[in-house]
Amino acid sequence: MSASNLPARAAENLRAAGRSEDTERRSVASTAVPAEPHAGYRRRFWTRARILRTALAVVFVVVGILMLAPVAWVVVQSVEPASQQFEVPPVWFPHDMTLQSYRTLFTDVPFVMNVLNSLLVTTSVVVGAAITSVLAAYAFARLEFRGREALFVLFLAALTLPSQVEAVPEFVVVKYLHLLNTQASLVFPALVQVFGIFLLRQHFRTIPKDLEDSATIDGAGHLAIIRHVMIPLSWPAISAVMIITGQYIWNDFFWPNLFIISEGRTTAPLALYTLQASQGGGPIGAVFAGLSVLCVPMVIGFIVFQRRLMAGIGYRGVSR
Repeated sequence: MSASNLPARAAENLRAAGRSEDTERRSVASTAVPAEPHAGYRRRFWTRARILRTALAVVFVVVGILMLAPVAWVVVQSVEPASQQFEVPPVWFPHDMTLQSYRTLFTDVPFVMNVLNSLLVTTSVVVGAAITSVLAAYAFARLEFRGREALFVLFLAALTLPSQVEAVPEFVVVKYLHLLNTQASLVFPALVQVFGIFLLRQHFRTIPKDLEDSATIDGAGHLAIIRHVMIPLSWPAISAVMIITGQYIWNDFFWPNLFIISEGRTTAPLALYTLQASQGGGPIGAVFAGLSVLCVPMVIGFIVFQRRLMAGIGYRGVSR
């Protein structure tokens, strides 16, 4: 090979190498993963979803404030002077605050005793109804006996009846048991809470039976299974039943008004009604003070226990 052909061959080799590199680039470009065509749409979707969640949160906050506004108005009215309690529009931020309404409330009527009566009745019913609801719910969920489903349907049918329908037969039973004008007349009839039995029965049915079978093999009876298996796995649902029952009994007016006569044994809601009616519509400030004493603890309790309440209503035992 002559020396004069070397530059030409080198140039040809360089051109061939360049063509091969171009071919490789085109092949790599053809095999590259194309950009996802819906990426922009997904970003817009998540942006809209975030905006929607924010808007819903704002709406819920506004609705919550509107629902708490009557409670706040009652509290403000209880600390206002008597001259400002009937002003229109109402004064939301009074300059002169006084506790005279609370002094009137606790001096004119035995309201402390009435609140203690409410606490006693509410605590007794909450604890007793939780026990009876657990036992009845376990029987409906796990025990096999004739007529179980029909009896459970009858229990559910009781939810559709207003309380006034039960008033006459329940009054007759309480009278013949000689429980009139006692706190027991408010406790014993309320120990059976149909909603609590229904909620716990539905919850017990979600707990795997393998846990009960294991306890049965170890020699546990029904009460031992309830204590060591059902109750530990059902605390959220039991807590929800106790919260709902406590709120209902604390605010109950109908049954105390039917069974209680003595002033020293009345509950707080009945005492407030008696205070308002006995003096011809006054003193209105003391009534506002009593409403504040009754409402504010319930609102605070709901705020504190709302997560447990929601968890108990939507809880599933199989998720444990």
